[in-house]
Amino acid sequence: MDQTGELAAENEDDGDVRLFNDVYWSSVVPRATDDTRWFPFRRLPPELRLHIWWLFLQKHRMIELNIFGDRDSPYNNAYADRNHLNKVVSGRAYRVEIHGRGYAVSLSPLLWVNSESRQATLGYYRVHLPFPGPGGDRVLYLNPEHDVLDLGGSCHPHILPDFVYDVRAYDPQDRGITHLAIREMCFAHYPEDPSRPYPYLNPTHLHPAAAEAFADALRSTLRSVLCVIKFRSCMRGTGQPPPGMAPYHFAQTLPLRRRGVPVGSLSWFETDPRWGVEFDLGTLILGTDAERVGGDWERLEKAFGVHSRPKDSRFRFYICPALNWPRQSGVAGREKPLLASSREGLAQHLREEDADWLSTRQHLWDLYKKHLPGRSMMAKHGPIVDAATSQRMESVPSTAIGLWLFPPEAFKERILRFRPYHIFNVPPVRPGLFLFDV
Repeated sequence: MDQTGELAAENEDDGDVRLFNDVYWSSVVPRATDDTRWFPFRRLPPELRLHIWWLFLQKHRMIELNIFGDRDSPYNNAYADRNHLNKVVSGRAYRVEIHGRGYAVSLSPLLWVNSESRQATLGYYRVHLPFPGPGGDRVLYLNPEHDVLDLGGSCHPHILPDFVYDVRAYDPQDRGITHLAIREMCFAHYPEDPSRPYPYLNPTHLHPAAAEAFADALRSTLRSVLCVIKFRSCMRGTGQPPPGMAPYHFAQTLPLRRRGVPVGSLSWFETDPRWGVEFDLGTLILGTDAERVGGDWERLEKAFGVHSRPKDSRFRFYICPALNWPRQSGVAGREKPLLASSREGLAQHLREEDADWLSTRQHLWDLYKKHLPGRSMMAKHGPIVDAATSQRMESVPSTAIGLWLFPPEAFKERILRFRPYHIFNVPPVRPGLFLFDV
């Protein structure tokens, strides 16, 4: 096949999105077949039925919340009112919103199967946090040990401690948030740039009860904090001129952000199980200075009195990059919204990603032809992996919707410090992975 034929073949689209998520979740949640025979469930002992309900419920979820409020607004009743558990609540003027497909996706379907499943579900999701909505007050049902609360970029840092306080106030076990996902702006320290809109979270600016609750969460109740950051590009075809700064490479295992589902199950891997991850860790081009993120978090802990942790501490701080594929497609000035379905939108994005990578390789080839006659265009899989490895990565497949989880010390070897580029050479130690059920 000539060069033109190869390029045309690359652009063929079968409309199928093949994800590692599908391979994994189909293996752990097998589909029922027509000949499946169900034992009469109601004949089982009550304690066994309850155990079955809880087995269905016991899974990690990531819940994406937006929290809005004015940090300078006065408290309605500053830590004076009590809830149904007779615990004091913040009285802070903030509102909680769940976007995507709406509030209903935060609720388990077992709430409506029958009275027994509803009671089991309400017992499992023991935190019943009320929040106002367009149609009146609603309730967010949480299990702190399994749910990761992703507060996104909308939560002002001075509202965060009040929200942490309120979740604990509605927890009958008096624990509150255990797993928290936030953005760097919630705790970043910019002493050299006072004009930055997100101030450093300081306990002296908080209500004393909020400051103490947040400090206690840092010391004892939080088990993980995930700082979610972006890659510099929204495409997995990477490279940065001049030559040698960052090699051109199609980083197939870079995880893509979840979109369109604000609440969903996930599997939490201590190490990413996908084939080929090690080829993509050599050069990571991030949109955030990951090295500074770890230092900013340490400063935040010290401000709240956490100066050291015992060696057997269960707490972990992670830096979590994911590819933030766009909500619009097309070139600047001619963008159009991606298709309504997140799956169809992803397929549309992957087609444009292929086109972008082809354009990059075509441009490099045009440059090489002037100086190195006879050199062929870079292969689709790039120069870092060979054709056989790339074929295996596609057949598994390796594309995943998820988040990588790195310890801060992974970002010590910096290739370049030059805004807007933060390029790191990450050690060949596999990161953890959040793999979403999509």
